[in-house]
Parts: sequence; C-alpha cells; structure tokens
Amino acid sequence: MLAGAVSLAAAAAPLFATAFPAQASDWNRPALPAPDTHSASASREVPTAIAPSALAVDTAEADAGARPLRLRLGFDYPLRTSAGGDLGAGTQGSPAVSPTLQAELRYNPVSYWFGSATFYRYLMGDRQRPWNPDFTYSFGYDDWHPNTFSLVYGNYSGNRLRPEGAETVSRFRQGVWSLGYKFVMPQFLDPLFKAADDHQVNCSVNANLTQRYTDLATQSLKKNKRTLSLGCRYSLPNNLYANATVFHYPDRAQQQPWDPDFTYGFGYFDWLPGTVTIQYNNYAGNRYPGRETPGQGGFRRGSISVSWSASW
Repeated sequence: MLAGAVSLAAAAAPLFATAFPAQASDWNRPALPAPDTHSASASREVPTAIAPSALAVDTAEADAGARPLRLRLGFDYPLRTSAGGDLGAGTQGSPAVSPTLQAELRYNPVSYWFGSATFYRYLMGDRQRPWNPDFTYSFGYDDWHPNTFSLVYGNYSGNRLRPEGAETVSRFRQGVWSLGYKFVMPQFLDPLFKAADDHQVNCSVNANLTQRYTDLATQSLKKNKRTLSLGCRYSLPNNLYANATVFHYPDRAQQQPWDPDFTYGFGYFDWLPGTVTIQYNNYAGNRYPGRETPGQGGFRRGSISVSWSASW
C-alpha cells in the first residue's frame, strides 16, 4: 500500500500546485496538545477532562515512532476564484484563486526531526501564477509540546517541477527560516480567554527570516526580510479549534501587499491517521483597520479545505 501511495504522489506531481504558508502544516500536530507532564518546566497540572486526550497523544506518539511516514490527501477551495487583481512578482505573491488537489508526504526519521514535500494540482490551470508553486517543501525540528523550541525551514515560493525559460526548480534562499518557542497561555489569563476549564490555549512566538524576497515597487530581489510573529490556538475537547497569528515587521518597507498583518483559521481538526479534517484558513495580506499600507485581505481571500491522512 505504501508503494502505491508514493507512486500516486509521484505520478500526480506534475499536476499539483497552490500556495500554502507554514501554518498549513498544522495537520501534523494534535488539535488538543497535552501539557508536558514529564517536564520540570510544566506550569500546571493536567485537568481531569484533558487527561484522556493526553494519554491518546502519548500512545499515538509511540506508534508514530514505528510508523514515521505520513501521507495527507486534500482538496482546497478558495472562496474567491475570480481571475485578476492578484498581486505578485517573480516567485512570490498572493494565494492562488484556483481550487487545488494536494498530496503531502512527511517523514519523521527520529524524534521531532522531519522533512516534508507537498505537490499540488490546479483545477483551474489557467489561473496559476508564477508565484503559485507546483510543490513546496520544509524540514527541521518541530516539537508540538509546550515549553519547547523549534527551527524550521519552509519554501512556499513558485517552485517548478518542469521549469521553462527563466524558471528554476526552486530558489532556496527565497524560503523562510523560522525559530520558534511554544508555550501554554499563562494561567492568570485563563478567565479572560477560556470559556471552560477543559479548553486549551497554546501559543508560539517566532522569529522569521527570508534571505531573498521580491519587492513589488522596484520589481527586484532584496535581502533579509525579517518578521516576528505571535500565534495562539484555542482548542476544544471535541477537536474544534480557532487560531490567529499576528505579525510585526521591524522594517515596514519590507512588507509587501501579500504579507499579512494577521492570519486566522478555524474548523474541525483530527490529527489521528485515517481521519478527516475540515478547516477554513486565511493567509492573505490582511490589514489592521486604519492602516494605509495596501494589502489583499478579506474573508473571501481565505479557503476551505478537506483532508484525509494515513501513516506507515
């Protein structure tokens, strides 16, 4: 069965394409992360209502050690599919406006080290733009437990499986390096943000670096775009969730119309293999009210996705 799945992804590779930020990798992580009760830095006890989920996570992680390869198949439908008006330059720009099929393979050889590649197919092929990739890839160390660090590289630019003309397979320096730290929201803030004791709020702060980025105004490549981000995820025991991430640009001149002030999403997320997940995600160039910097945000710039996963 594994050989068939790999063959399917490889055969579909020339047909697959869309743009997905790093946040889309959430399908690999539990929707209800359990506090790390084995760490001296754990800040609170595991509530009784969450303990069964913690046990399920521990059991699944042990099983994942014996089955390090994971496949995700998905369908993504943007709420806005009208052509025109999308901004981009070179291999960087706004999300695709075509529905897409997706096939992702992720390999965890040891601990939380991983490598992954995702292939996409546009169902409206005439709407693929130079910055909408045929495939994306990422690798690094990413532990979902609170009180842990991560270091991840992800390339979501206009990668090509069959480059033509001035195109290349991938421009490595246009990928994003991200150093992050995950934590549970401080307990004294629970009354402000949690509706019930068995809900979870988990957050992550990240420093991000893109070595080469496209500047729309000058139509040129510039160096070292830097951003800081803070993201939090509100999870319910029944696998429902909502998340949001805010971004800060130390040099505002580096922010492009497709670079967001904030992103958000919600849905039903089941991280166990053999299950279906349904999500809405918005990674467009959303802007805070009153900001004069042009952007490309709005609810219809988001998309709805349905995915299924299996592991070996």
